[in-house]
Amino acid sequence: MSLKQRFGKSTLWMSAAASGNSLISLVIFIILSRLLAPEEIGLVAFALIVVELGKILVNAGLPQAIVRHPDWDEGYAATCFYLNLGLATLVTATVFFIAAPAIAHYYDARAELLVQVLSIVFVLEGAKAVHEGKLKRDFNFRAIALRTVVASLMAGVVGVWLAVKGYGVWALVWQQLINQILITLITWKSAHWLPRLQFSLAHARSLLRFSTPLTLAQVISNFASKIYEMLVGLLLGPAALGFFRVGGRALFILQDIVIKPFEQTLLPALARLDERDARAQATLRVMRMSAYFTFPVFFGAAALGPEFIELAFTAKWTQSGQVMTLLALGIAPLVIGYQVNAALTASGHSQRVMLLASITFVLNCLLGFLLVPYGILAAAAGFALRTYLSIFFNMWFFKQVFGIGIVHQLRTVAPTFCAAIMMLAVVLAAKHYALPYLLQGDGAMHLATKLILLAGLGGLVYALIMSCIFRQETKHFLGESAALAPAKAQPVIQYLQRLLRLA
Repeated sequence: MSLKQRFGKSTLWMSAAASGNSLISLVIFIILSRLLAPEEIGLVAFALIVVELGKILVNAGLPQAIVRHPDWDEGYAATCFYLNLGLATLVTATVFFIAAPAIAHYYDARAELLVQVLSIVFVLEGAKAVHEGKLKRDFNFRAIALRTVVASLMAGVVGVWLAVKGYGVWALVWQQLINQILITLITWKSAHWLPRLQFSLAHARSLLRFSTPLTLAQVISNFASKIYEMLVGLLLGPAALGFFRVGGRALFILQDIVIKPFEQTLLPALARLDERDARAQATLRVMRMSAYFTFPVFFGAAALGPEFIELAFTAKWTQSGQVMTLLALGIAPLVIGYQVNAALTASGHSQRVMLLASITFVLNCLLGFLLVPYGILAAAAGFALRTYLSIFFNMWFFKQVFGIGIVHQLRTVAPTFCAAIMMLAVVLAAKHYALPYLLQGDGAMHLATKLILLAGLGGLVYALIMSCIFRQETKHFLGESAALAPAKAQPVIQYLQRLLRLA
């Protein structure tokens, strides 16, 4: 199987896993949000921010080092494993004894115990990091996909049961713990690897030289992405954070489905390419292909956010619908940012990745401190603005490393971006001027019908624009899909090419 086919198959597996996992997570989150108050959601949301940041420190860029290492080396892997465990222990102790009391003092006293219990996640994360790296370098994304879905489903069922029984915030805490335990156990079993009792100082120094800048970059990047949620919680309170979290939840799930699979599989694929130009062109192709369906999805989510939130989460979360709209408008630039980071990491430029993360962090801090005091809508608008400002730094660094101009990078995604904007305008016009006259009533059935009609209209408009105005983009997308797709999907793609006369 060629590298392109392995990349395509891996991406399909990760997309399937993300879709299954995200659907399960969304359904469970909707159920829990109906059972819990905004303040309860906000309390756990802040604790999960700490967990997500701590996971980056635990991994310390070491799984990426395993992925990009030329050959599987038992001594190298064992050293990486014990480094991970050491870091996991250190992070657990720091969060338990320092971060949790600080959160109790500055945020809410009720969050202290939640954070301390969730700190168990760090040890579990550190114990599986190298095993996961092995699965990725072997392109065994099928195992990663299956474990994600199984763990999410089982943990979600337990979380809902606990919420129904009245355990409140602890339903969310136990859901997270059980999910992490299951993922760790399944990863160990799937990797078929046990670390030897050996530790090499030479390997450790090599690992830390590569991983330290990458870790700092990931910590800064994740902290930057969470700064708005943190500021919302600290300045506006747990209830406001609950509304903000619900508004972003569906978007995070969409990111996991349509963006993250490319991000996770691109790094191993690029690491197998030796030439700079080959990596650059491969990155641009993935960027162009992912933008084709990512842009319409998120601009469509921006148009339908308020209706979706009210239908799924009930009217008590109405504020979250406007938050979802504003956040969705800022997702498009992330398509470029994620692919650029993967290309820089695969090429060993971890210090540039760290600098990019630092720039993003500074922009988020400036906009966050300026806008969050004005409410959650201003915070969401600031987050969207930051993504457009920071993307030019991503493109500048890509130009420096790979010699591809910024204008050329913009041209890669410009047709799909323009088509998605045109689709957004049509859907908003229909929503505000046509449907009020054509569709009367209220209630869940009315909202569901409205969503289906608008989503169908958006999909039809985008398809017409891409097949009539931007035919070359559609031809490229179908051609790349044919090269990446499994044999069973080839007849469908070929039929579409003939139907659109793009063969």
